[in-house]
Amino acid sequence: MTVNLRLSLTVFKIGFAAESASGFAALASTSHQLPLQGAFVLLNPLFTALGVLFLWIGRHEWNELHHTRVGHTNLAFAVTIVASALAAVPVGYLSLSGAPTPPLWLSLTFGAAVAVVFAVSFVTYALVAAHLTGRLGEIAMGLGLGWAILLSAAIGLVLTPQLHPIVATVLARSTNVAAILQPINLLDALLAFSYLAFFAAFADAHYRVVKGLEPPDALS
Repeated sequence: MTVNLRLSLTVFKIGFAAESASGFAALASTSHQLPLQGAFVLLNPLFTALGVLFLWIGRHEWNELHHTRVGHTNLAFAVTIVASALAAVPVGYLSLSGAPTPPLWLSLTFGAAVAVVFAVSFVTYALVAAHLTGRLGEIAMGLGLGWAILLSAAIGLVLTPQLHPIVATVLARSTNVAAILQPINLLDALLAFSYLAFFAAFADAHYRVVKGLEPPDALS
């Protein structure tokens, strides 16, 4: 039985569909702002964590090759958490110290950490299902991953000089997420294409798991 594996793939698919839909909705608007004032950005870590949880619970459903994949997926997810902490540290430090202008190295650290968070999140997705997809799923996943890594680097670059405005927003105790995300609205919305590609790849993987089809590499 592959109940937990199928649950994991389903959770990821729901997350991809929601993120893709919100991104395309933002692209269709003049402001490129995500729905619900950017609150949709919180869906990504939520569905990722839930999907990885079901993956870990159901690790006994996989063969030894897949067990290795689970370990790699967990490691990539851990890297995402560490990078998220590294992105939060400069904001917390500057907020507590009240430093007027962050040094360049701290801004670079913040931008790089944000880029890693976005990029490694998609690497995590690829590790979850790349070996479960057929050829079309592999192509969709490869295109989605490449586009996501490119946009992740751009997001980190754009946010590097935005550390001070973000800290100012935090110090003002503002709950306006849209204001914080405004510099990367368009880039974040463009990730809709990657989420759509991953949805297609995970749908292919889910179908193959349900049907009990062997991965293409196993047939060669």
